[in-house]
Amino acid sequence: MTALERDALAWILGIPDSSDFVQEHLGTNWYHGKSENTERFADLLSIANLDELLGRFGVRHPSIKLVRSGSAVPTAEYLWRDRMVDPARVAQLFSEGATVVFGGLHDRHEPARRLCNAVSLQVSARTQTNIYLTPPGSQGFRPHWDTHDVYVLQIEGSKRWRMYGGGPELPLKDHKFDPARHQAGDVESEFTLETGEALYVPRGWMHAAATTDSTSVHITLGVMSYTWADLLADSLSELVDRNSSWRENVPLGFAADVGLDKELEEELSRRILTLSGEMDLHAVVPARAETFVEHLRPRATDYLKQVVHADEVSEESRVCWRPGVPGRIALRDGRVALISRGREVDFPSEAKTTLECLLRGEIIRAGEILDGLDWLSRRVILKALIREGWLTVTEES
Repeated sequence: MTALERDALAWILGIPDSSDFVQEHLGTNWYHGKSENTERFADLLSIANLDELLGRFGVRHPSIKLVRSGSAVPTAEYLWRDRMVDPARVAQLFSEGATVVFGGLHDRHEPARRLCNAVSLQVSARTQTNIYLTPPGSQGFRPHWDTHDVYVLQIEGSKRWRMYGGGPELPLKDHKFDPARHQAGDVESEFTLETGEALYVPRGWMHAAATTDSTSVHITLGVMSYTWADLLADSLSELVDRNSSWRENVPLGFAADVGLDKELEEELSRRILTLSGEMDLHAVVPARAETFVEHLRPRATDYLKQVVHADEVSEESRVCWRPGVPGRIALRDGRVALISRGREVDFPSEAKTTLECLLRGEIIRAGEILDGLDWLSRRVILKALIREGWLTVTEES
C-alpha cells in the first residue's frame, strides 16, 4: 500500500499523519502544508500532460474553459466545430494572460484519478479536480468562497495567496457565492504557495490567488461535504419509504386554518420523538457509502488480459487486490458476499478468510494464502474474483 493510499490527506499536506490536522483544522481553519521538496508532486501532473490533453484528445467546452481577470473568456474566442476546444487559440490566449481551467481531469488522467479515489475512500465523500494553468503575473478569480472543502497542490511555479475574513460559516452546496452580495473582509494572512506545497481551504473561507513571476500549475481537489443534515435527510427518506405513516396527509386546510397551528406542532413533535428509534443507520450508511464508491471509476489497461488468462492461475501465481478498487464483506444467510462498485457476488462461507486476506491489498502467492482451503476450492474463488475485475495476477514480488 502506497503512502497516498494509507493516508491521502497526510500525503497531500506533506505531514507524517493527518490526525492532528483533522482535529485542529478540518472544516474550521485553513492550513499551509509547507515543503522544501519541489519534486513532491512531479509524478502527478506536468505542463506536458496538459499539452497532450489539449492537443490530442479533442476536448470540448466546458471540460476546458478560460478565465481572464476574474471573468470568463467568451467561448467564441477559442472554440471551433461542435464546441471543440482549439488548442492553438487556447495557447495564444494563455500567452495574453488568460488562465486555462481543465475540469474533471481525473476522468482522463490516471494519477489525478488515483488521487481522487484515495481521498474519497479516506474521507467518505465525493471528490473532483480542477487544474489551473496560469501565466505569470495573473489572477484567475477574484476573492471568493467555495461550498466545498478545497485542497490545493502546487505542481509547478508559485502563487501568492490571500486569506480574507467575511465568508459564511459552513455554507451548503446551494448557497452560491454572489460577488455582488458577498464582499471580502480584511486580509487575515498572505503567503506564497511554492512548488511542492499544498493548501487546505475550508468551505466558506474567502480567498484569492495570483501568480508570481513564473507560470503556475496547480490542482484544486474539491471534497463535497456530507453533513449531519445530509445524513438526517437520507435517514428520513429511507424511513418514509419503509413507514407509510410518514406518507399520510397533514390535516386538510392546515395552511388556511390558523387554529390548526397547535395541533400541527403537537403531532409533528410526537412524530419527531419517535425518530431515533425508527431510523435505520445500518441501511442508510452502507447505501450512502456505495454512492461515494460509484463515482470512483475503474481505470486500468489489463481487464481483458486478466480475464483471458484467469484459467492459468496456479499456486505459484502472485495475486493482488486491484489497487483503487473498494471492496467489503457482508454475511448473507450462511454465505459471504463481496460487495464492490454496486455489485455483490456470493461465495460459500468458507471463502471469508480468503477474501479477508486478499482485501488487505498485499501481493501474495496464491498457494500460500492461509485460509484452510484446498487448492481447487481456493482456485475457484480466485478465478471468480479475476473475472469480476477485482483481483489481478501480477509479476511483481
